Amino acid sequence: MEIIESIKKHQSDFSKTELKVSNYILKNLDNIETFTITKLADRSGTSTSAVLRFCQSMGFKGYKDFRFELISSLRVMRHLNVEKNYNNSHFFNYYIDSINQLEQIDQNLLKTLTTALMSPTTNYLIGVHFSALPAKGLFLGLEDLGIMSLYANDYISASHLTNTLKDEDTVVLFSISGSKRNFTNFLSAVTSSMPKNSFLITMNPKAELKPFFAQTILLPGYSFSNQSIVDIQTIPMMLVEVLLNMIHERQ
Repeated sequence: MEIIESIKKHQSDFSKTELKVSNYILKNLDNIETFTITKLADRSGTSTSAVLRFCQSMGFKGYKDFRFELISSLRVMRHLNVEKNYNNSHFFNYYIDSINQLEQIDQNLLKTLTTALMSPTTNYLIGVHFSALPAKGLFLGLEDLGIMSLYANDYISASHLTNTLKDEDTVVLFSISGSKRNFTNFLSAVTSSMPKNSFLITMNPKAELKPFFAQTILLPGYSFSNQSIVDIQTIPMMLVEVLLNMIHERQ
């Protein structure tokens, strides 16, 4: 409880980026227990260095010490024992709920994406960090189906790759949070000349990247992903398998 009150007390002392970190933490206390410094930076729209400065402003050496203290405080607030054994059934329930919601995705939008991927042009498939998994899965699956594509798993590689982008090509970006920070930094040229066949695949209904893409496929499970120590990729991977099977049936 003391650390939470301390964060509130020091709000006026934080820099602009530190304030964004503190505000996100105070609004999402239940999520911080599973957040790495990278995930907190992404969700708060800042950077790992900003999170580190915030922790140091709070009197801690780094994020690890701050997170440990915050978790201890939260557990006291909830009257939980630190050694409590957690039941994983709620995770399986989240997966089941998210999978059931997948069938609610607009089928016409999926057909539009599969048509674009099958067209005789170049497919640019991008996914960074954990989101590289579904992007690579789609890349390998398309190759197995005889559809040649290009793949990048970081924004620097993507910036070089997309130098050859044409209006008739297809761009698919996987991003759980849909944050625009790194995207606009490294792919500024693409944002101003995005082809009509551009698709953002995200879990965040308020994704900042939505205005840059012609189509957005919103996947279920964003609140679930926030409660996980890693960005959930099971749902995007299931979508990839669905897309590949749809393409196979149309060939």
